[in-house]
Amino acid sequence: MNSLSVFFNSDKVYSGIFQRDSKGLTLLDVNSTLYPVDLEVLDSELSIKGINQINRILSNTEHKIEEVNVVLNNEKAFWTIIPGSLSTDSEELKNLLNLEIRNNTSDFDIKDFTFRVYPYGRKDEYESDMLFVVFIRKEVIANCKKVLEITGLDINYTNIAQIAVQNTIEYNYPDTSHLYDLLVNVEVSFCDISLSNKNITFFYNLLKVENEESLINSIVEEVNLLNNSGFSLGNVLAIGTQLKKSFITSLESKLSVEVKRLNSFRFVRADIDQRLKEYCIRTSHIYAPVVGGALNSFDEGKVIEF
Repeated sequence: MNSLSVFFNSDKVYSGIFQRDSKGLTLLDVNSTLYPVDLEVLDSELSIKGINQINRILSNTEHKIEEVNVVLNNEKAFWTIIPGSLSTDSEELKNLLNLEIRNNTSDFDIKDFTFRVYPYGRKDEYESDMLFVVFIRKEVIANCKKVLEITGLDINYTNIAQIAVQNTIEYNYPDTSHLYDLLVNVEVSFCDISLSNKNITFFYNLLKVENEESLINSIVEEVNLLNNSGFSLGNVLAIGTQLKKSFITSLESKLSVEVKRLNSFRFVRADIDQRLKEYCIRTSHIYAPVVGGALNSFDEGKVIEF
């Protein structure tokens, strides 16, 4: 199956076309726009430019697209951790999610969202099971469909970047699948940090980016808390449009653990020319959400709407 995976980030729109079959994942094409698309304001000047560029990119591809998957940054989605398990009664789950929505905003109703529900890797203080829940506004998903309507396809899969990248890690690092992976995603004004193992999230937080030093100190504080809770880091993998070599070097010295730029294409076969191969080598840490979107079959989240 040929899968189009599109990552709507705040700086640009990143996309890739992949062939997914029994042999694994093959990259057929990769691209990005010069302008972002605001999924809440499609008629802004920048969004119109970004949409026009997406249309040109997709209209010029020689590859037949059979599936469309979308990845969002955390500015266009929400997440929360609540008590429960995947077998939790639907009405009870609805009540819990309603409460979360009311606590965060009075502008939305539960019917405004699509939810992806996952087991959370840690229990609460009462040893009860917990759920990690991503909730995405249906309006945002509808606008994604408008932007990508040139494909003539419905959107098959929508998720947030940090969770999609867990698919990327699972696929590309099978040799360290027994270890906990700390994923650090450095963007302009925020940094996602999460701990996962075998696609199960054990920790997630969003840190404000003021400068490199304060961000590194904040990450070290979170890691110390994880260590005190009994979690030993195996991989520390970094991604993001604002990732710099100095950040990796400084974080590594503070953690005393190797910090690696995530190689999103490590085990992805490539049917592309040399120019694109060199581009992928340079931007592997940026395209991690795009690769993860194409690996949506790794995602075992339960999709719920009320």
